[in-house]
Amino acid sequence: MQNDPLVGQQLGAYLIQSKLGEGGMARVYKAYHARLRRDVAIKVILSQIADQEGFRIRFEREAQLIASLEHPNIVAVYDFGEVGNLTYLVMQYVGGGTLRDQLRNGRPLEPLRAMRYALQMARALHHAHLRGIVHRDVKPQNMLISTSDPNLLLLSDFGIAKLFNSSQEATWTTAPGSMNSMSSDSSLTNIGQIVGTAEYMSPEQINGKPVDARTDVYALGVVLFQMLTGEVPFHSTTVQGLLFQHVYTPPRPVREINPYVPEILAQITAKAMAKAPEQRFQSAEEMAQALEFANANTTNQLSATLPNSLTTPGLYPNNPLTPLSQNRSTGSPVSNYGQSAASGAPLTPHPGQHTAYEGSMRAEGHTDRITAPGIGNQFAPPLPRSTKLFRLSRVGAGLILLLAIALIVVKFLPLGGTSPTTQTSVAKPFTETFQDNHLNWLVGINNNLTASLSNNMYTLDIGNASQTYFPHPDAGTLPDNFTLTVLIEQTKGDLNAFYGLAFRLKEDGSNVYCYALSINQNGTYQVLKYDPNASRGFGQMFSVNQPWPSIKQGLNQINTLQAIVHGNTFSFKINNMLVPVNNPPNQTLSDTAYTGGQLALLVAGANASFTVTSVQLAIP
Repeated sequence: MQNDPLVGQQLGAYLIQSKLGEGGMARVYKAYHARLRRDVAIKVILSQIADQEGFRIRFEREAQLIASLEHPNIVAVYDFGEVGNLTYLVMQYVGGGTLRDQLRNGRPLEPLRAMRYALQMARALHHAHLRGIVHRDVKPQNMLISTSDPNLLLLSDFGIAKLFNSSQEATWTTAPGSMNSMSSDSSLTNIGQIVGTAEYMSPEQINGKPVDARTDVYALGVVLFQMLTGEVPFHSTTVQGLLFQHVYTPPRPVREINPYVPEILAQITAKAMAKAPEQRFQSAEEMAQALEFANANTTNQLSATLPNSLTTPGLYPNNPLTPLSQNRSTGSPVSNYGQSAASGAPLTPHPGQHTAYEGSMRAEGHTDRITAPGIGNQFAPPLPRSTKLFRLSRVGAGLILLLAIALIVVKFLPLGGTSPTTQTSVAKPFTETFQDNHLNWLVGINNNLTASLSNNMYTLDIGNASQTYFPHPDAGTLPDNFTLTVLIEQTKGDLNAFYGLAFRLKEDGSNVYCYALSINQNGTYQVLKYDPNASRGFGQMFSVNQPWPSIKQGLNQINTLQAIVHGNTFSFKINNMLVPVNNPPNQTLSDTAYTGGQLALLVAGANASFTVTSVQLAIP
């Protein structure tokens, strides 16, 4: 991945740091703007697109239009330009992954979270619609999770279908007309053709008819269906079969798949996905108001029904709506709606101002259906609260678990490469996003651990025996000075299970020697030295079971752990916040026991699963 010739190069004012992904339209990179001291995402348009006649003129016009969108739920566009033969778009960097990541393995979201995500996307779309921009490619891959607030969702990849003459992504393209004129070749298109992703395309978009705001409402309805059920509404082995169902086949009722979903949300989803545009919400604002009404009622009234105004055209009459300001990073309680769209008068974009920007950061993929068990209209538990201080009553449980783990023989897992004791090559800086397994991570079953690498994720599943594992890449021997950063989350198991990073790791038979930083999802962390010769049986505790407010608590919360090593002096960060070590607390730790060795991950517990999305080694 890091062999890309642009990585490490300067593109205008931006230093390209790593490649995030590639689609049929663009390559996406993470970059750094030194003067502004901020990370950005850069989309470099592929040459076969940018070299087309008239592209750059259209690109500049549409980039200016997209950059005018200023909304807390829309990824900001900062800049655009050309360097040599490269045309690029500079955007806000959002490092928390995509909504598609949260829907992996066919798992539905809690209805409350799904409702609030859909509400944020409806607000973002309405903001764009008021400016004559129809997204045309609304899907989970284009919805990014905020790094600082997992409850905040941002819509990305606004663009213009007219910018592109060809598509090599998993999208459907066809000239305007009926389904009968569709070709099975989705790799070619011309200016004026439609662009979209087949699983989320509206009937009018498929048939090549004029599109407006209601096209995006339909796609958002499909996304809401997927969030509530864990699956898209239609499945087929062919693109034509999938699109035929969008046009002619009613979707299964949401509550037939997931009985946990409140009736009011099922009705909102069905209305958004109506085949005829005039039967849907007539604007994204109208859908947002329906979701606001649901939010105000479902918490206390699990079997709430929609008011009559939701089944007929028009906005809610005199319904008090509660904006979800607590879920927005800006903290602003102000609604982001401008002039309301009149009922029956959908917003229609000006010529050349409809959008379908391609090139998502994550690989496309189909989800397998999962039927969630449920009883009647029972509502799922509320969302876990992040960054809440650890409750003292849980410290004892965590300590007991730690001691139990300490009594178990900790066995280092070889990864098919050179063992740490014989590793001679010196580690070089890298950013691992698990596009492939070029660093030779463990894959398969080893003792009680099952490891897999796919879809830009490294997944570690521990069986029913409580053990500690240190899976690592063949990255070479660590230098004296480096920074190790890991993005990792727990997706299953007891919240007292620990996970994190390790460094200067060496193996001697069944013994492991290393330093480690680990956390659990109850909000505590520990800094340890693993030394099987120590009197404690596993080593020294520099900080153990300390509560820390920056830890994102609960399952499916990505935490960023970092070790900064300067010779024999170490410091540690959790979600960019320095944590104290030793007692009395200091911000640095000094220890001379280990040098060199390997970097590694750490996972510990029983019946627990963990997902790693990024590992970065930076060397000054």
